[in-house]
Amino acid sequence: MDLTEVEQAVEAGSGYAAISVKTLRDAFGAQRAKSNVVQQISAGLRAGGYGHVPFNIPKRQDRMVLVYRLDGSRGSALLALVEAAHGDGEQANGSAWLLSNMLTNIDE
Repeated sequence: MDLTEVEQAVEAGSGYAAISVKTLRDAFGAQRAKSNVVQQISAGLRAGGYGHVPFNIPKRQDRMVLVYRLDGSRGSALLALVEAAHGDGEQANGSAWLLSNMLTNIDE
């Protein structure tokens, strides 16, 4: 897995970037974006400190995925809200916690 191109795109986009499934697939060294590959991409992005919308990465390589840093910034909090709408369990709980903290800081 080589997230260099993803990291550069997200950095250039001030914390988020629209990245094609093909680019993500290539970063993970896969030939095709099959179900197990998109699951590995999702897990790898999380492990690298990134979230993504849509929550379920499409299998079509021409589709775009919004990748963002999970760093607690306002932008990541709003994107986590969108993502939480599609998640459950720990993800939704973590997103709710992040948003709660962000809103508290905004109100102060």
